[in-house]
Amino acid sequence: MTILKIRAAHRAIAVSALLAVCMSAGIDELRAQDSKLIRVTAARSATAVSLWGFDPFGKKYGLRVEVNAATTNADMQRAVQSGGVEIATLGYQSPAVMAEQKVSNVKIIAGASVGGQNLIMRKGIELRSWKDLEGKRIGRPPGTYVMILFTLAAQEFGVDLTKVNLINTTAAGVTELQALKSGDLDGLLHWSPVIDRAVMDDYAYFPTCCDIGTTPTFGPGNQTIAANTDFLKDKTTALNFVKAFVEAQDYYNKNKDKAAELIEQYTSTNIVTLREALKRGHWDTRVDVSAAVNLAKHGPAFGFTKGDRSGEVGNYIDLSLLAEATGKPIAELSTLR
Repeated sequence: MTILKIRAAHRAIAVSALLAVCMSAGIDELRAQDSKLIRVTAARSATAVSLWGFDPFGKKYGLRVEVNAATTNADMQRAVQSGGVEIATLGYQSPAVMAEQKVSNVKIIAGASVGGQNLIMRKGIELRSWKDLEGKRIGRPPGTYVMILFTLAAQEFGVDLTKVNLINTTAAGVTELQALKSGDLDGLLHWSPVIDRAVMDDYAYFPTCCDIGTTPTFGPGNQTIAANTDFLKDKTTALNFVKAFVEAQDYYNKNKDKAAELIEQYTSTNIVTLREALKRGHWDTRVDVSAAVNLAKHGPAFGFTKGDRSGEVGNYIDLSLLAEATGKPIAELSTLR
């Protein structure tokens, strides 16, 4: 074979390879276009990893998601309530809030995450029991679920909160960690990965006595998955979404390193910190309904409702699709115990 013929053969091979790549990309693009798009709103946090990392699992059901980042439960509720998105992550106080606002087109259809928020104490400040909190300076971001859960847990374990110096902080975390490290705070209420960073940097610790998620009344539940009822009318799509979401939750629970890699991408948090954070929280599709009911009774005290909406919480939780997707009874899916 002459040099010219060899070069021609090489060019033909290169062109064929390029065509194959282009055709493959084109096929993938067509498949993506054929997939049904589900709009989602979620925080850039570990709690929503199965939404940010949904597409590999939705693919076999012909589904893909577009995730719109949001910061607060209120923002996410407004988005799913208005029909701006089909799916949102909401907190355990959200059913009571929606009852108060007479929302009629949103249902919680699954759980999302457990844990991931807690109390840390500065090293050198010994905390052997809940009562030891009295006299301590504890930073808390007001109006947040971690603040609510801490307050309820402390009361349940007999702490006189009038004797605790509760200091309002921001939800950012940077200034708060500095205050903890410098000694301006004895303890801090916050969420992962902020609290894990302080522990890894060796100036704070998690007090074994005082996990805010250990009360039987309120539990460790964190976030849930809610859907717009117009979306739920297409039962096939809704059921397939739940099936794919359950598979994603199972995968990320079993592959924490893969979860950490994904979370690093959409949060820009150091992966070493994320791996530490994932030791103290996990993803769970169950919903602790009794905890949501018990929490609603305290709505007026914390200001997220004006009245006790506990009797209406059940109207906003429908786990029938989750039961069908998992093959488990609703009674088993309605508790974390």
